Amino acid sequence: MREYGFGLQEKVIRIVCDSCGKEIGELEDHLHLEKTWGYFSRKDGESHQWDICEDCYDKWVAGFGKKEH
Repeated sequence: MREYGFGLQEKVIRIVCDSCGKEIGELEDHLHLEKTWGYFSRKDGESHQWDICEDCYDKWVAGFGKKEH
C-alpha cells in the first residue's frame, strides 16, 4: 500500500507491505505489482496494486510448485 503526499508533485511518503503490514523503509527493496484485468477475465477493467516486503515475497515464492494433498 502506498500513501501519497500532494504538493506540486505527487510523492510516495510511506509504503506498507500489503501482506504483513510492516512499513517498508526508504532504502529497502520490495516487490511492487500492478495489474489491470482484461476483457475476458472475471475482473474486467479492475486495477489492483500491491507492495510486498522481501520477507513476505520469500515466503510466497517458497510455496510455488508445491502440491497440497
